[in-house]
Amino acid sequence: MRKFIVLFLFCTLPLQAEFLISDGERFAKLNLFLKDSLQVEKFNKDSDYRIQNTVTVGLFLSGLAMPNLSFDAFAEVNTDIKSGVIYSPHSYEPYLGYPYGEIDNGRTWDFFRARTDWQAMPYFKISCAYDYISFGPARHNKLALRGGDFHWRSIQDTSEYAWIKRPVPTPFVAFELNLDFVSYSQYTVQLKDKKDYRKYLHAHRLGFEILDNLSVGLTETIVYGEEKEEPRSMEIIYLIPFVPYLFAQSYGGDRENTGMSADFSWKLFNRFELYGELFIDDLNTVTSFFDESWWGNKWAASIGVAIDSAKIGIFNWDYNFEYTRIEPWVYTHHKGSGYNYSHFGNSLGSDLGPNSREIYNRFGVSYKDFLKLDLSVSAVAKDTAFGSQMGDIHKQEDPTDKKYLNPKSTLHYQEYGAAILFKPFSVWNIGVKQYLIFGEYKGNRTEVFSGVMF
Repeated sequence: MRKFIVLFLFCTLPLQAEFLISDGERFAKLNLFLKDSLQVEKFNKDSDYRIQNTVTVGLFLSGLAMPNLSFDAFAEVNTDIKSGVIYSPHSYEPYLGYPYGEIDNGRTWDFFRARTDWQAMPYFKISCAYDYISFGPARHNKLALRGGDFHWRSIQDTSEYAWIKRPVPTPFVAFELNLDFVSYSQYTVQLKDKKDYRKYLHAHRLGFEILDNLSVGLTETIVYGEEKEEPRSMEIIYLIPFVPYLFAQSYGGDRENTGMSADFSWKLFNRFELYGELFIDDLNTVTSFFDESWWGNKWAASIGVAIDSAKIGIFNWDYNFEYTRIEPWVYTHHKGSGYNYSHFGNSLGSDLGPNSREIYNRFGVSYKDFLKLDLSVSAVAKDTAFGSQMGDIHKQEDPTDKKYLNPKSTLHYQEYGAAILFKPFSVWNIGVKQYLIFGEYKGNRTEVFSGVMF
């Protein structure tokens, strides 16, 4: 006999309503949410304050259509009301960031992600999605694929326009193979840079569980697309499983933007983790890491330690330290934006961009789900010279050397962050976030928000 349940829960302030449908092993669960936030930003000492009020209405949908077929979706609609902000008309060119529509004294924009996973066998899964892809153990600056990680960096927004810089999901088809000690995953992804031009990403990853607490991963990525003078279609060779991109790119004429990374995660005492990642965009030789005579020696590295949910007294404590170094010209490509490592104007890897360094510390303390406090401080060095931006293109007539963090063109500054999340009810969040920047570059941002989920 079939079982059909519809459950509504209500309380006075705020309102909670959970919609659940169940039919044997199959089920669908729907949650609605409403959020209101106020942001006050100042991007440098000479700029005016920007004040923006954002109202967000959205939903979460998840469930199981069959015992081995699951689905998950998220959608939201945002309305931004401005003060001291210029919302320039959006041309829907992806490289200008996520698109929006204009309304009186503001703008409106929607956002969504969705995925379907078919667990064909216990060790084999196929996924079709419009979602984020994240590789590697790094907590703050993932180098290969950062997924939906977003950090407020005012130095990247010095214009008078307020583009939406939120990382954008990608449509992809993927499969994962998981055996006892080894795993393999492969993704075929569509990227967006210009409306009328194609752009693709292929990525695969091989993971090894060396010990119960030690894992190692190897990743390859490849990006290519169309430019005005060079049309491109998808290369079938990159769809074949277990084919190394490093060798396969010769089949298409060695025109793609390839990257390789190796990472590790070593977990001790259940709460402590040591991790690291090395990303290689290009190298002249395996011994040329610190050779600045050739601009094409492009690599990045990140190493960190983390302590998760260490219970002391009635509180849970977290800590994360991470050091990141990104050489000049990393993520760029000499053939143009159709080949650089970006999607909707955002880096697929670290949002620090080329020719940068960050020393990051984060400290967190929480009491159940009732109260959370996060404090962070980081020292950032960002070069502004040629080869330090994702869109820079190295031409044949340009100098062939490079300079990492040239003292004449590098900005040094410190970022301080504090966030408090208060949850008086299971469905009601109240929070405050504050970011301050000091040094050769100054800025600040304050956000106050409240949200309910029904």
